[in-house]
Amino acid sequence: MGGLIALLLLFLGYVIVFPILLGLKIAQLSERIQALEAQLRGSDAPEGPQDAPASLQIYRDLDDALTQGDLSEPQPLEDRPPAQFLTEDAEREEPGEEHTPEADGPWSGRADKGTRAPKQPLMGPAWPGMRDHVSSNWMVWVGGLALGLSVVFLFRYAVDQGWLTPLARVVMGLIFGGLMLSAGEWVRARPVKALERAIKTDFIPPILTGTGVFAVFVSLYAAHALYGLLGPTTGFVALGLTAYSGLALSLRHGALVGLIGLVAGYLVPGLVSAPESAALPLFLYLFVLTAGCLAVMHWRRWWAFAYLTIAGAYLWPALYMLMDFGLADQGILSAYALGLAALFALLATDLPVKMPGTALVRFVATVLTRSSGVGVTGAGLLLLWLADASGYNSAAFVMIGLYGALALGLGAWRDQLEGLVPLAALAALAVVLIWPQPWQVSEPEALQELGRASGGTALWRYVIPAEFTAFFRALLGYGALFGLGAFAGLRWGRSPVIWAGVSAALPVLFFAIGYWRIAAFEVDWNWSVTATLLALSMFAAALVVARRPAPRRDLPLGLYTAATTAALSLAATCLLREAWLTVALAAEILALAWIWLRLPLREIRALTLVLTAVVILRLVANPELLNYEGTVFGSFHWVLYAYGLPALSTWLASRLFRSGGDTLAATILEITAAGFGFLMVALQLRLWTSGGLKDTEWNLFDLSVQILWWIVAGGLLLRRELQDRHPWTGEVGRWVLGLSIAAVILGSVLALSPLAQAQRVGNWPVVNLLGLAYLLPAALFLFYGASHGFTLPDRYRHTLFGIAGLLVFVDITLETRRAFWGEAMAYGFQTQPGNAEVYAYSVVWIVYAMALLALGILLKGRFLRQASMAVLMLSVAKVFLYDMSDLTGLYRVASFLGLGIVLIGIARIYQRFALDDPAPE
Repeated sequence: MGGLIALLLLFLGYVIVFPILLGLKIAQLSERIQALEAQLRGSDAPEGPQDAPASLQIYRDLDDALTQGDLSEPQPLEDRPPAQFLTEDAEREEPGEEHTPEADGPWSGRADKGTRAPKQPLMGPAWPGMRDHVSSNWMVWVGGLALGLSVVFLFRYAVDQGWLTPLARVVMGLIFGGLMLSAGEWVRARPVKALERAIKTDFIPPILTGTGVFAVFVSLYAAHALYGLLGPTTGFVALGLTAYSGLALSLRHGALVGLIGLVAGYLVPGLVSAPESAALPLFLYLFVLTAGCLAVMHWRRWWAFAYLTIAGAYLWPALYMLMDFGLADQGILSAYALGLAALFALLATDLPVKMPGTALVRFVATVLTRSSGVGVTGAGLLLLWLADASGYNSAAFVMIGLYGALALGLGAWRDQLEGLVPLAALAALAVVLIWPQPWQVSEPEALQELGRASGGTALWRYVIPAEFTAFFRALLGYGALFGLGAFAGLRWGRSPVIWAGVSAALPVLFFAIGYWRIAAFEVDWNWSVTATLLALSMFAAALVVARRPAPRRDLPLGLYTAATTAALSLAATCLLREAWLTVALAAEILALAWIWLRLPLREIRALTLVLTAVVILRLVANPELLNYEGTVFGSFHWVLYAYGLPALSTWLASRLFRSGGDTLAATILEITAAGFGFLMVALQLRLWTSGGLKDTEWNLFDLSVQILWWIVAGGLLLRRELQDRHPWTGEVGRWVLGLSIAAVILGSVLALSPLAQAQRVGNWPVVNLLGLAYLLPAALFLFYGASHGFTLPDRYRHTLFGIAGLLVFVDITLETRRAFWGEAMAYGFQTQPGNAEVYAYSVVWIVYAMALLALGILLKGRFLRQASMAVLMLSVAKVFLYDMSDLTGLYRVASFLGLGIVLIGIARIYQRFALDDPAPE
């Protein structure tokens, strides 16, 4: 419930904040347009009265139609002829001299009459705008505010002095309000000619009228709240009628008066104090007020009014839900939500924003910027909140169904409202997804008796627990509503993707949700039969659509065919267990690819990629995989079909897309197939080495087997002949090799080293766990780096050589340790190395350095010679920094003696072969 409340509050914040920001942006752009027009006109503009100040332009757009006696939509700015003030130079024009724009330019053909000052208006260009702005706008607004404050101060003074009784105060306030309203009408009927010529907008009538409406409203409120002259019912009606009057007067006097009426109208429920809250009169009043506000907005095209109305219309039910809601109010609030959905759909307007070009983004932008989309979305959120607050009873599901039926009817009636159908479908999906699972379910024996005795709780061949009855009926009803209703709307709708998509997808989705939430994916023939019947119905719809003309036939035909294959896959899934649902979805990918090959529609392609993403999530980020069980052919586990069949399906689908010329989709599916194959082998190896996927610790043997598979998989992807056909394999192969390098360094060498953890490494030299963990990866890295059959850059090959040398060094070091301690080679207090072991490390390292040098000379490899020098330097450092202090006796003598002889010998060999016969790398 907290999520629904947060979502509704976010919705209210959007409808309040976004229009304000947009209005400020429009005002800023209007100012810039006015400045650009002034620059374009420059000093050569034709004579005439100048445009109105930019700050008045928005108000002029709203009020020009009324001030000119025309109730049609205001004339666009770009259709109005520009006008300028008379300039002094125009009055000084010489008689008989023709004035043309070219004559005023710097390349004019006039005789040179000396340097002439540029033409300037009689008054500076900024001063007339500022003068008119102050005299015709701000002074009027301040004057109106002063009138209102004068009334407040006069009443305050009269009350303090005890001059007036409460009744007299209210009557005087009403008289003042009536005088202001009359004055507004009188001034409107007698406009000032000069003002009409200059800016065409007289702010005095709306200021007077707004002051009058405000005075009457405040007086009536004082009569109710301060003096008790009006009871709750009378005060509510009086204040509401005053707000309605402001809305009506706005048709003559403009947006200011309408704004006062709108704000006052939505404040009325909070200003009138009643002994107890009653939902029916409150929401009936709010519904009528919203209808009036939307009617004025729709008539005058005041888009800001629509979003202020949305905020007011949904703020009160949100407050009521938080404070006073009871189950008896469910019907009233639900009817209010459905009524608002109809109002916002029928009386809609758009925000003045540019729509994006992408179809999906354009749909979302339309929902957010069109008052019908935002208003109907708010109604859906309110219905979902009501469903949660009422415990998801049958009435809540019925109201969501009526919401869907309303959207379907409006979408079929008017093309501009088709976008409401997906919104209603999302609301229906949301209510069945967030429906809470019952904690207690009736016992099976009682269910059997109940199912045989009553058709009210056991439907058809299903035995449905009483706790699931309303939910099950909702699934059936929603599936029939959107399946049949959208199929009927397909005949008249303008967008086949909406009608066919909803009609084909929603029944299949509702079935899958029911199978999940009621049957818990258990094997059940009843659900399988139902899925088969659903597939037959989708196939029948495809046959009907196939008889229609080609332009409107292809997309619905593809969607219904896809739904048929999806339902058949679900029918097979109902007879299988666990991972077979994912296998069925993967088979649907292949079916969609086959449909796309015959009907190459972008919607089918997009659906295929979305379904591929769903399968990836189920096989990669699904924690239930850890609990799956089952074997194949005795030795293989469930991963063989859970990942192998999806890999095969996506690979075949990629072949179909590639044959159809869609390289991008084919590449995505190929990568997906390779990933599934990789995971299949990796998980099977994990199950073999550890016996399970859950609650099992990693050891060096498990990690070594995985790393070897990663290295082999990376090498397979890096094969040159494979990359020639599939360029993506090179980059992916290098990533896999990089991950394997990181795993062997961080895992095998550091975290799971036999020196850190006691592990059984084996008694045989080389052929043991150490060889598996270090020598085999090193051999593979050397092979990849040396072979030209793999597409690797030189720097990557050098990296592989370096990692291989490091792993060999680690292996011979650990083998030396194993030779002294056997399998109990973990470093500890009882296994401190002795003099012989420490000396052995020096010998082994020096021999390894000499071997590297010999290979470097033999193969003429500078990299090997450099590696030998690095190992030798490490040996020298060990002898001087460690052996000198820790070795004693003859071991210290032998260490330094051997090191000296070896260093001199290596230096001689290096001078003889490496320097005399340098070879490039």
